[in-house]
Amino acid sequence: MSQTRSWWRAPALWALLGALGIMLIVIYGANKFFGQDDAAAPVAEVTRNASPGIDGVIATNVPADQLRVGDCLQGFNSPLETSTVVTCLTAHNAQLIGTFTMDGDQFPGPAGILSRSEELCKSVALDPASPLDTGWSYHFSRPSEATWKNGDRLVACFLALNEGSVRVSMLPSESAALNT
Repeated sequence: MSQTRSWWRAPALWALLGALGIMLIVIYGANKFFGQDDAAAPVAEVTRNASPGIDGVIATNVPADQLRVGDCLQGFNSPLETSTVVTCLTAHNAQLIGTFTMDGDQFPGPAGILSRSEELCKSVALDPASPLDTGWSYHFSRPSEATWKNGDRLVACFLALNEGSVRVSMLPSESAALNT
């Protein structure tokens, strides 16, 4: 009886496949180690429409750090998400009503940051003629302990409707005139 080996049992074939596998792992690892940095590229400045059309849209997908005090926001969910900036005469559900820079070198702790942020945001003078009632909530972005170590002291204050929308600014007319 002759012994014939099947091609799939040949030791040379398995050695070749193993070497190819090891080479692929080495290439993948080298690419991860020496490859491009995974840091996010800086977000480009969003272009604002100086003459919005009938839809009232000034800019879409605006990151929080590019919002301006007085901006009226359509579809607002959170200060951490991008927003659509519209004229305040266009239906919107939130507005950036103010920004503040906190003082101090020592991080005041999560409770201290929360308390101070609430205090600062509630100190913003709102238009007494605006439709304020219990349907509004304050939202704010604030520094975390990690961002505080990097110099972040900014508190951004948003006033948002729990339901529905309005077509007015919540800020006094001299502030709102910037964005209508």
